[in-house]
Amino acid sequence: MKSNKYKKTSLLNNDVFDKLSNEWWDENGSFKALHSFNLIRIKYLKNRLLTFSNNSLKNLKILDVGCGGGIFCEPLARLGANITGIDTNQRAINVARDHAKAHQLNINYQKIDIEDFTSKDKFDIITCMEVLEHVEDIGQIISKSKLLLKKNGLFIGSTINKTLSSFFFAILLAEKVLKIIPKETHEWKKFIRPNYLRKHFLYNGFSEIEIDGVLYNPLKNTWKSSKFSKINYIFSAQNS
Repeated sequence: MKSNKYKKTSLLNNDVFDKLSNEWWDENGSFKALHSFNLIRIKYLKNRLLTFSNNSLKNLKILDVGCGGGIFCEPLARLGANITGIDTNQRAINVARDHAKAHQLNINYQKIDIEDFTSKDKFDIITCMEVLEHVEDIGQIISKSKLLLKKNGLFIGSTINKTLSSFFFAILLAEKVLKIIPKETHEWKKFIRPNYLRKHFLYNGFSEIEIDGVLYNPLKNTWKSSKFSKINYIFSAQNS
C-alpha cells in the first residue's frame, strides 16, 4: 500500500486556523470540545501505557504531531513527560509557546512539517489528536512516525470515521446548526474509516492496534468512551 506523494500543505487548513489563533485557550470558544476531550485522551493514553511503563508518563519522550496551540501538550508536560509539539501553523505555535512560558512549562514547540522534522533521540510515544482527518496522506505520517518511534513505542491518536453519521453530526450539526466549530473546519472526504487506518499501520509494521469509539455530548460539552465508533474514535498502535 504505497502512499501518494506527500503534500507539505497537508496538515491543518492554515487559513481557517489563522482566524482562530486567539481562541486556542478560550475553554468556551471554538476549541472547547478539544479542551473537554483531554480527560478521555489522557485516560486512554495512560491506560495504554500499562503495557510498558507502569502507567506513568514521567520522563517519557512524547512528540505531538499537529499540536496547534498546545492544548494536549500542556497536560502531558504537567504529568512529567518531555514534550515536543510540531505544527505547520505559525500563529498556533506562537500561542503555544507564549502560553507554556506564562505557565512555566518547558515544552519544545517547532513550526515544522513532520516530513522535515528530525530528532537525535527517538520517542516513546507519538500523539496525533484530531489531525489525520485534515491531511492528504495519512500513510506518510504513519511511515515517518515509525522512523521517529522507539521499538515498541506507541502511536496514539483520535480522528473521525467516514460514515453518514459523521457527516450529519460532525459537519451538518456541529458546523452548520449548533456552530460548535467554524464552518469548513472539516471535509467529509478526508474522514477515515478504521479499517483503512488499520491497513496503513499493518503495512508500516505496527501491531497491537486498538480502536475504540468516543461520543461527544455538545449540550454538556462532555465526552465518554463508547462501543459506538461511527463518528469519533481513538486509537493506538505499537511499533513492532
